[in-house]
Amino acid sequence: MRWMIIGGVALCLVSCTLSNSEAYQSRSIRRTAPSVSETRSSRSLRRSPAKAAPASPVTAEYPPLPPERTFKAVLLQDADTGRILFAQNSDKPWPAASLTKMMVALLALEEIKQGRLFLPTPVVISKRASQAGGRTINLRPGEVFSLEELLQAMLVTSANDAAVAVAERLQGSVEACVIAMNRRARELGMGQTLYQTVNGMPPAKRTPPDVSSAADMAILARALLKHAQVLQWTSLHRVPFRAGRVMLPNTNHLVGKVAGVDGLKTGYTNRARFNLVTTAQRDQLRLIAVVMGGQSSQIRFRIAADLLEWGFAHFTRLHLIKIGEPVGAEVRVEHGSVSLLRPIAAADATLLLRKGEEEDFQVSFQLPPIIAAPIFRHQVLGEMVVSNGKQVLVVIPALSPWDVPKARWFPAQW
Repeated sequence: MRWMIIGGVALCLVSCTLSNSEAYQSRSIRRTAPSVSETRSSRSLRRSPAKAAPASPVTAEYPPLPPERTFKAVLLQDADTGRILFAQNSDKPWPAASLTKMMVALLALEEIKQGRLFLPTPVVISKRASQAGGRTINLRPGEVFSLEELLQAMLVTSANDAAVAVAERLQGSVEACVIAMNRRARELGMGQTLYQTVNGMPPAKRTPPDVSSAADMAILARALLKHAQVLQWTSLHRVPFRAGRVMLPNTNHLVGKVAGVDGLKTGYTNRARFNLVTTAQRDQLRLIAVVMGGQSSQIRFRIAADLLEWGFAHFTRLHLIKIGEPVGAEVRVEHGSVSLLRPIAAADATLLLRKGEEEDFQVSFQLPPIIAAPIFRHQVLGEMVVSNGKQVLVVIPALSPWDVPKARWFPAQW
């Protein structure tokens, strides 16, 4: 069915031509998403019948959830578009615990992307890092590890001492790194987030904990997923440390147990209880699930797994056009070396659909009837607009595929 959908859209795009006298052209397309036919993939998570009973019937609008007293907030999001597929108490402020380390990782990976740091960059372990409490990898003062090794330990096995070492290498001190973390959170629009530490450890008395929300954690997860290294690391069951003499286990127990799960991060303190941000991809659809304040570790993993299964069962992604493909309309070129030019798409055009639901889409090309040479490669000529009759869903700029210089001679007429 999906190939029929994509083929139909492609046929529509190819068959569209632009009128000589009209700068706006549209074509109506009806699409039916595939029906829900998948069965829930098997997994080895043990369930407790008394606690697993959903709070309401499982429908296309409501995923299976245990009683509300067993968790504080949940959220399911489409990673590509950021569309929230389901949320409950997602803006509720809640102790972040070790999910705090996700922001440290983001700052480090952004520094690497900018070329200011590198994965092999050496990091000297300080006395302060070696004295971090909670879950650690027993770093000792004066030891030297690569930034990549410490980032892996911080994200995969949630090492508190590794987080301190990375923070000090990034900003010179833990305190300076906390300031940078809060600044980046504001830039990302994480309105419920306030960091006090770099690893989520319970602070001293009278000091509030690191606070965030399910919605903010989803924002942070989407930012992290832009960096390929994150999934390369967090999809592993174990990561080597100390030249392979130590294998650090992944704290995300959904990896390898639920189809497509390849990250991201767990968190726990007595006050926060059990937090989780996880992600999975099946075919072209990637989802992010967030659970805050799970009553137990088992409950957080079960809720996240059920959210993902519900999301994959009820949603699908439709690809309309890929970056660089012709948009299906032509522009006349005046005084150019060619007389006609077919623009290309500046980006992928995809839609997130509910399975089994019929929707009408209209693909419109807003292009000028004539454009004078010279035209430069990737010059914006117009745009491709996809709507459903109620709202615009996708707008993709239409670009010139190549340079079109002025002709040395001009034809007398078209």
